[in-house]
Amino acid sequence: MLTEKRTWTQGGVGSRVARVLIGFVGWSLVSSASLIAQEPASQNARQSAQGNGSSFSRGLHWNGHVAVSYNYTPTTSSTNAFRVFDVEARQIILHQIEFWVEKPSTAESPLGFGVDVMLGSDAKKIHAVGLGNAEDPFDLTQAYVTYRAPIGQGLELKVGKFVTLHGAEVIRRSGNFNVSRSILFGYAIPFTHTGLLATYPFADQLLLTLGVVNGWDNVTDNNTGKSLHGMLTFLPQKDLTLTIGGTWGPEQTDTNGPKRSVIDVVATYKPIPSLTLMANFDYGTETDAISDRTHGTRRAKWYGAAGYLIYRLTPRWSAGLRGEFFNDREGFRLGWRDPNTNLPIGLNLREVTGTIGYKIADRLFAYFEYRRDFANHPVFGPPHGLKRSQSTFSAELVYQLK
Repeated sequence: MLTEKRTWTQGGVGSRVARVLIGFVGWSLVSSASLIAQEPASQNARQSAQGNGSSFSRGLHWNGHVAVSYNYTPTTSSTNAFRVFDVEARQIILHQIEFWVEKPSTAESPLGFGVDVMLGSDAKKIHAVGLGNAEDPFDLTQAYVTYRAPIGQGLELKVGKFVTLHGAEVIRRSGNFNVSRSILFGYAIPFTHTGLLATYPFADQLLLTLGVVNGWDNVTDNNTGKSLHGMLTFLPQKDLTLTIGGTWGPEQTDTNGPKRSVIDVVATYKPIPSLTLMANFDYGTETDAISDRTHGTRRAKWYGAAGYLIYRLTPRWSAGLRGEFFNDREGFRLGWRDPNTNLPIGLNLREVTGTIGYKIADRLFAYFEYRRDFANHPVFGPPHGLKRSQSTFSAELVYQLK
């Protein structure tokens, strides 16, 4: 998804930012432990301290996790084609060591912020242009400031770097059930944006978010144009959420002419507390994106859909099923090329994934997954023996800090 060369080299700005953030995280944890260890001299002193505490500190939230997995494929290939994070096969992978801290904006304390940092192999795959190169195992995934303006029911402004509004799956491991990410997550939509968002609740059942961003996955813009990014959230009934989002703007280097657009729809329904059903649809286009045989350019289109079923069997055991398809009609998003002409050609992918989750202890979880991928061209496996399908088996441990 990210093709532009990064300029954040080790020993430069990136490493200095990493040291500062890691130092801040360490200081925060040590300070929190010190405060917890200090027992007030009396009940009155404790009540007085609580009464004098600021609304800012009371609204502070933090958490983090560590995710490690092993991935196996029966073929002799050392990689899994068209995956996002689980690209390496037959290896133990440290995916994410992630820590985040946030303070949401409220009417009582309108100023807020959020910082999300990640170490691990997944960080290498989500870098925004201008903030890290492909070999950096550290990523500043989010860094933003929020403000709740006293307008109507409260207008919330967010400025900085933040994750996209689109998709049924997210970067943060604890926000997903399956071990592997979907094709839609990796190839249909962006990961992050840098810019300004405004969110306003028009009613209890209707929420609008709209803003202006640099574009897809970039801190440093590759042109002088900006993209519109937004989402409408409906809550038509209890346990049913529907979101309709979109992004539109120029994404090609040094030109504001051709536009890229994507529409994202996600529906989430919980008919009973133990069952979650989700559906996701994406449709994207970009003008003048693909070279043709006449040395001209043409429009690229891509679309796909995914369905999810997650069921909690017992307090410790859960099971999930995901099925999806993705049609990259001109080969623009997947980058597949005709072996004879070396021109991009269309590629259709499908996959079905089954996952079992087990709660080993408080904050410690194990996941076991089988995934089967299919394509309309032989694209899976080693170069000397490409096939139209591949199977992978994965086992993962996830530990949450709290």
